[in-house]
Amino acid sequence: MKNNRKIWRDNSLLKFKYERIGFSDKIRNRKVKTILGLFLGIFFFTSVSGKPEELATKYSIHMLGENIGEFAVTQTSNNGNININAITEIKVNLLFSFHVKYVQSTVYNQGVLQNAHVETYKNGKLNSTISIKYEKGLYKLIVDGDTTIINDSITYSGSLIYFNEPKVTTRIFKERNAEMRQIAPEEEHTYIIKDEKGRVLNRYFYEGGILQYATMRHALGNVELKRVNE
Repeated sequence: MKNNRKIWRDNSLLKFKYERIGFSDKIRNRKVKTILGLFLGIFFFTSVSGKPEELATKYSIHMLGENIGEFAVTQTSNNGNININAITEIKVNLLFSFHVKYVQSTVYNQGVLQNAHVETYKNGKLNSTISIKYEKGLYKLIVDGDTTIINDSITYSGSLIYFNEPKVTTRIFKERNAEMRQIAPEEEHTYIIKDEKGRVLNRYFYEGGILQYATMRHALGNVELKRVNE
């Protein structure tokens, strides 16, 4: 009887140890699976959310019925940061000939303009530069070496107008001439900018949130911007 009891105890002990080992393995496996799942989740989320979105388009520029140039713009968005790069080339042959090129770059962070830089070339030579930079709640504007401080908030500018329909925007900052203008809807997906006398300066037409066509007043005549479908 004693031997039977001993055998029973030994069997019970072995069974207890086996269950303990099995239970520990289950916990260990569960931890490994949890850690692995978290790692894969973080990796997947980072790879998806970290992938920048790039939009690019071109426009032909027309004046007095003639094609006078081309405008190309690229916008890259990534986690609230937006970078816009644009190049405009205009060649006019009327009573006189001239070639104008604008090279422009703009950076936004979480909806606020951080910096912008515009270089203007005339007939192949640098004619002017305009830079604006956000520092300590203020903007430092430098136009051909002259510095001005702007105590204002800039959340929408000319660089954004191509891929960001201004549905709720009322003001637009023009990087090329450092002017702040009022922008308002005229009808659905159509917006206008007026001067101080109430005259329409620019008119923008959107489809699918992207600018398709625009008209702009110019001293030499109205300028048209037409999106090129590639």
